[in-house]
Amino acid sequence: QPHHEKEELKFYCETCQLLVCRDCTLVLHKDHRIAEICNIAKIHKDAMREAIVCAQEVASKLTRAIDDNDKMVEQFGTSRENATLIITQAFEQLHQTIEERKKTLLSEMEAILLSKKTALTLQKEQLMKIQDEIGRYTEMTSL
Repeated sequence: QPHHEKEELKFYCETCQLLVCRDCTLVLHKDHRIAEICNIAKIHKDAMREAIVCAQEVASKLTRAIDDNDKMVEQFGTSRENATLIITQAFEQLHQTIEERKKTLLSEMEAILLSKKTALTLQKEQLMKIQDEIGRYTEMTSL
């Protein structure tokens, strides 16, 4: 709040960061760093321009970073879908291979069992013939 309300504020006290009149520069702010408003305004205006340019550069970098982030998220989604497809296909192929192997083994087992059954049936028939012959010879000798 100005001490001399009717005086025009033409100076800036850099120490206090206040606008002051000429009288205040001589009394209240006599040992402070004082500058004319027009000079300070230009300095602050230039500083503001630099800050705005810097903020725009940062905003531009942030926009690029957000875009890059979005692309990475999209790539993760695509990578996930591709990996899921590859894994699913691999397991379906593995399942198909296992099923085919199962059918082959079952078929081979059936063939072996049939062969063994046939062999055992023939063996039984031969044993029964021998048994019949033995039975006939024993009957003939016992007469």
